Amino acid sequence: MKKINPKQESLLSVLIALNAWEQKNCPSLQTQSGRYLYFQLAKSLLASHEGKGGLIKQMVGDASERSIRDHMRSFQEADLLTEKSGTQDARTKQIVPTEKFTEGLRQHLDLCIGLLEDRYLMVEK
Repeated sequence: MKKINPKQESLLSVLIALNAWEQKNCPSLQTQSGRYLYFQLAKSLLASHEGKGGLIKQMVGDASERSIRDHMRSFQEADLLTEKSGTQDARTKQIVPTEKFTEGLRQHLDLCIGLLEDRYLMVEK
């Protein structure tokens, strides 16, 4: 069996540290469907700096609809997302990340950047 090279070892240590932080600080990331919903909310922030969310039906992806809805409920109870009626069709629902979610995401991203900067010279392209 081949050993991993030093670059791979360095990156692996970053991933392990990030995973340890996520396990301790982000219970929503401990299941596949919770992790999926978390990153779909994060993705919606990339799509619109105005904080417009995505349609609920588009959020399901590979996870079961029931699982996603259960996680949506727990995210709502934790004040991480809100639901809004669609702007063009009131029958559709959008989920929108809250400021609390955004602040937690910033902490997550800052940790990731810090871990990478500890081992790598980061230069933005």
